[in-house]
Amino acid sequence: MGAWFACASCSLFYTYPNIMKTPLLFCLSLLSPAVSFSQGYLEKDGLISIEAEDFASQTQADLRRWFRFDASTPPHSYADADDVHVEGASGGAYIEILPDTRTNHDEPLIKGVNFSPEPGQMCVLTYPIWVDQPGRYYIWGRAFSTGPEDNGAHFGLDGAWPESSRRLQFCQGKEQWTWSSAQRRPENHCGTPLTLWVDIAEAGQHTLMLSMREDGIELDKIVLSRDESFRPEGVGPEATRYEPAPLPERTRFVDIKNYRYLWHATEDFEIDSSAAVPYYLHQQKGALAIDATKLEYRNKFARASKVFSRKKAQTVDLALVTLAETDGESEYRVLINDKLIGSFKNPETSEDYKEVTFTIPQVTLNPGDVVSVESNAVTNGKIPEGDGTAFARGRWIGLALQ
Repeated sequence: MGAWFACASCSLFYTYPNIMKTPLLFCLSLLSPAVSFSQGYLEKDGLISIEAEDFASQTQADLRRWFRFDASTPPHSYADADDVHVEGASGGAYIEILPDTRTNHDEPLIKGVNFSPEPGQMCVLTYPIWVDQPGRYYIWGRAFSTGPEDNGAHFGLDGAWPESSRRLQFCQGKEQWTWSSAQRRPENHCGTPLTLWVDIAEAGQHTLMLSMREDGIELDKIVLSRDESFRPEGVGPEATRYEPAPLPERTRFVDIKNYRYLWHATEDFEIDSSAAVPYYLHQQKGALAIDATKLEYRNKFARASKVFSRKKAQTVDLALVTLAETDGESEYRVLINDKLIGSFKNPETSEDYKEVTFTIPQVTLNPGDVVSVESNAVTNGKIPEGDGTAFARGRWIGLALQ
């Protein structure tokens, strides 16, 4: 499974009351190298557990809007008949639809303003989910209800609002965080457990949707379960967020920020077997190196070459990247068609294997040109030979064409 969604924090804050004037995706993206995946959820063993406040987008938010509450939320000036209920909320946060202008039966019910009988018309949130096991998923919500008119919401899937997932209802457990999977029906306004569900036909990526039925509803968590016997307790199961595996970080050419091509010494160059000294592959460092423990390989240059195979000539800066060595200052030469264009020497260092870059500016490479790199393992004698391994080895990791 790949990285199938990525969105930074999408919460709504009180300091931006006028920011949304038309239905649109409202996502406050905090762009940084550390991409947030907190709005993506996975099905694990037939269960998906979602923190309600970690939605990916909000639309249809002109007249009412989901707001995020946590311990740091500042005071607001919207109509709201009750206090903040952060205590006991899973993850210390939840969402509520504001303004809340209908808290009881005596206050006017205005369809399309403080009441939405049809799903998908007001305050629509999305939650990306990934499902491996298709089938029927029973929907559970965890809400805090203080009155008779703040206890309903709708769910949908992939742009559709099936009858089976409309009108989640909370009648029991007032004045506390309470779980419900009951659907309000004409013959039973409070509904019965396990009457709310979505049928997911195929494995893969889907979008769970949540929309307003009544303003003032406070929602903490959403759980989808294939198990009909499942009953969430307390704050419910741990959120099944998508946590991607770490991406591999580069370990070579770490200081090369701009380049057209990278030619790796161990992958792109052919070792010249006719040279006075043969290279060997230092796999751990991705370098070509010389076995300077052998006396006959000292004070001589090894060579490896690469043919420029592009169809047109190109002018580039050639950057040779070597590895500094605590036990020597090896020498290097770069040649094109056996013509020397640059010679360099590693600096003395106390940091073994630190990358060193030597640049040859404005080099024109023509199709068929042979680019060669030579090195001579020069040991400085500052480290005792000991077991016979303390020798500079003329290591280099490649050329960057900038």
